[in-house]
Amino acid sequence: MYLVWIHLITWMVILVTTIIALFSQSRKLSLISMMITRVGYLFAIVTGVLLVSHAFSNHPALTIIKVILGIVLIGIIEMAFATKNRKRLTLGLAWLVIFFILLVGGLGLYLTSGYPLNQYL
Repeated sequence: MYLVWIHLITWMVILVTTIIALFSQSRKLSLISMMITRVGYLFAIVTGVLLVSHAFSNHPALTIIKVILGIVLIGIIEMAFATKNRKRLTLGLAWLVIFFILLVGGLGLYLTSGYPLNQYL
């Protein structure tokens, strides 16, 4: 299932680039990281749509919750980016974004029963 790998790697890239965008002191590096994160959304949405039917057949309620949390997560990331651009980003909002990314990622790993990571543990 190469789509699971693409989805997982995309979310790891989104996590790293979001952290860089929010915590970097360099405006140029922050803007580049924000753009990479936004391109990552596209890959995450496309692969997520293609994977949702498999997850829905095993855990319908959790899949719906993950889809909603994923959409909310993109909104929270964009709110954090907007406040960063206005130089009003609070540490609490930055940590909330990271928490939500890890929450959605953890839920995604639960829905796949740890695949693809469980084959290496």
